[in-house]
Order: sequence, then structure tokens, then C-alpha cells
Amino acid sequence: MMTNDERRKHFQMLQDTYDKKPGVEYDINKRWENGVPHHPKSIALMKRISDTDWIWNDDHFCWKTGGDGDNGESLMYLLDIIFDENDAR
Repeated sequence: MMTNDERRKHFQMLQDTYDKKPGVEYDINKRWENGVPHHPKSIALMKRISDTDWIWNDDHFCWKTGGDGDNGESLMYLLDIIFDENDAR
């Protein structure tokens, strides 16, 4: 098991070596602070995931998207990065 210091160093290494695309904001906190709207595909995919979980999985993940720190909101910020990277190609 990694110590907290080892984890921090490991994640810093991953961030430093990631092939970042110009024009894409990777800092989720900055996206939130600057009010960057979610990518339309993130919104659509999150709705589909949430609906599918509700209908077929008894709302196992209990996806929420209404506010800061909700699990669905966090997932959409990650999806935003992926879709913004695809748009930047």
C-alpha cells in the first residue's frame, strides 16, 4: 500500500506525463470556479447513464447532478475533459 506522500508523487508524475491538448482546461476546480458549462455530450451521456441506472440497476449509483460535489457532477467534469480533448484534435 502506498503512503500519502507516495500517492501524491505518483499522481503528480501521471499529471506531468499526460499528453495534454492545448486549449483544454484540465483543472476541474478551475472549470467549476470559472463557471465553464458542461459539454453537451457530457450532459447527454450523464442523463443516459443516470436513466439506465435508475431503470435497470435499481438506482445503484444514485447519480446526482444538482450541485457541487455530486457524483454525477464530478463525472460530467471528467467527461468534459474527454470531449474537449476530442474536439481539440
